[in-house]
Amino acid sequence: MATASYFATLVSVRILTSLSHSGPGPDVSIAGTHIHHFVFGIVAILVVGVLALDDIWPIGRAVLFGIGAALVLDEFALAVFLKDVYWLPQGSLSLIALAVGLVALVINAWRAWRVMWPGTRGAGGDRS
Repeated sequence: MATASYFATLVSVRILTSLSHSGPGPDVSIAGTHIHHFVFGIVAILVVGVLALDDIWPIGRAVLFGIGAALVLDEFALAVFLKDVYWLPQGSLSLIALAVGLVALVINAWRAWRVMWPGTRGAGGDRS
């Protein structure tokens, strides 16, 4: 669930950000200050952490974690350079971070599949 929500959020945020960059589009501002989606990702990950303390809402936590991770990693270069470099060459650092995050979540999804269904040989469901 985390991997699927990560990928869906990544695609959605890239589309929305491109629309916003090319002209008037979806944008969040408070008192004239642009709020980067990085901020919403941090909040999402913090909420997941609080919910994990009591081990409640596991599927929801996985989805919210995937969303938060995609939002944070999509603007990873913002955290590194402490300025908005999204559309500059330095912004490519975020693409690398997104790829690493996706690989980590895909590995985690594969690992979870093997733990939950140890006798299977893949997605086909053949049992050994």
